[in-house]
Amino acid sequence: ERLGDAERKRRHARKDDYNIEVLLAVDDSVVRFHGKEHVQNYVLTLMNIVDEIYHDESLGVHINIVLVRMIMVGYHQSVSLIERGNPSRSLEQVCRWAHSQQRSDPEHAEYHDHAVFLTRQDFGPAGMQGYAPVTGMCHPLRSCTLNHEDGFSSAFVVAHETGHVLGMEHDGQGNRCADETSMGSIMAPLVQAAFHRYHWSRCSKQELNRYI
Repeated sequence: ERLGDAERKRRHARKDDYNIEVLLAVDDSVVRFHGKEHVQNYVLTLMNIVDEIYHDESLGVHINIVLVRMIMVGYHQSVSLIERGNPSRSLEQVCRWAHSQQRSDPEHAEYHDHAVFLTRQDFGPAGMQGYAPVTGMCHPLRSCTLNHEDGFSSAFVVAHETGHVLGMEHDGQGNRCADETSMGSIMAPLVQAAFHRYHWSRCSKQELNRYI
């Protein structure tokens, strides 16, 4: 009984709170790198850091990243989803796959709003950290991100790509926040944010408010 109440509370956030309920997909390259016995703790910590980044006061609203389901993707599936050197095709395939994993009942505890896919495979040109559709959050097939996992700093990549899905543009590209990139803004075209220095730019805050 009490568990059911907790479930309902989780789904109905406070008025000024937003919950993004996440399916986390961890592909075989990540599992192999970290080891089966360590990978779950590692990715849970990674997603906790993403949640903390979204709690930063510079964002202006309180967004909770709530992990509702985790899938360890097998080798063959992992290899078939990622097309080396083709980020748009890889993203499309990952999004379609994540959509196929969706629970049919929106009341199901594992029903997700957004899918985060972590891989160590090279889906884009050298140095590409992530790929996501801008303003995809409210579209079932486009609410997903493809992220290159490379240690705990990847939390900033996941936060950045999820920012795109929430309607945020790159700072200094299509907005006037280029001055904030050197100060560690999350939506800088090349993520320079670090644990000791990160914030959401004034443009990210405005763009998010426009979208939600």
